[in-house]
Amino acid sequence: IEHNRGHHVRVATPEDPASSKFGESFWAFLPRSVWGSLKSSWELEKARMERLGKSTWSIHNDVLNAWLMSVVLYGVLIAVFGPIVLPFLIIQAIYGFSLLETVNYLEHYGLQRQKKDNGRYERCTPEHSWNSDHIVTNIFLYHLQRHSDHHANPTRRYQTLRSMDGAPNLPSGYASMISLAYFPPVWRKVMDHRVLDHYDGDITRVNIAPSKRKKILAAYGAE
Repeated sequence: IEHNRGHHVRVATPEDPASSKFGESFWAFLPRSVWGSLKSSWELEKARMERLGKSTWSIHNDVLNAWLMSVVLYGVLIAVFGPIVLPFLIIQAIYGFSLLETVNYLEHYGLQRQKKDNGRYERCTPEHSWNSDHIVTNIFLYHLQRHSDHHANPTRRYQTLRSMDGAPNLPSGYASMISLAYFPPVWRKVMDHRVLDHYDGDITRVNIAPSKRKKILAAYGAE
């Protein structure tokens, strides 16, 4: 729900909870993205239910459907294997969504679609997502790393995603970049100058963390 109807619509804008901001650490991004995406998905589905004339708490609510399926799955596993399996289910769930958010963090860090004169954001193009064309991880992740093409052409199948001209490129594959994301000083040393290079040194075009905006603009002489 949120990925297709929220993230793809608002990607690389300050309004998207799953687009990380320049100067924002992964540890600050994680709760913001999880809560923001959950809130957004609920609001999107609530609006859909209202258009259909149905209650938000209807079985037709896809958010509730997903939660219900998880409860049923966990219930079956606990019934079959006993309560001993519960800690493993919790750990894998936490690890799973944390890994997903780490990938979200590195895919759009600092990138921003600019607003047009009419107040609307420009169309999403390959330059609004970080690309990575490293062979091994692309094979294992079905070309997910060619994320620029995925957002510019969201209906294209993953196995046919291409490297796009104009797309900013990560210095390494996802496996390495995920590891870097957990260490904010290292991440910023590797990535911040690449964001600036992508925008020809114009810090005002970057998606900056609001809490650090004034400090960052001053540091780059833009205030």
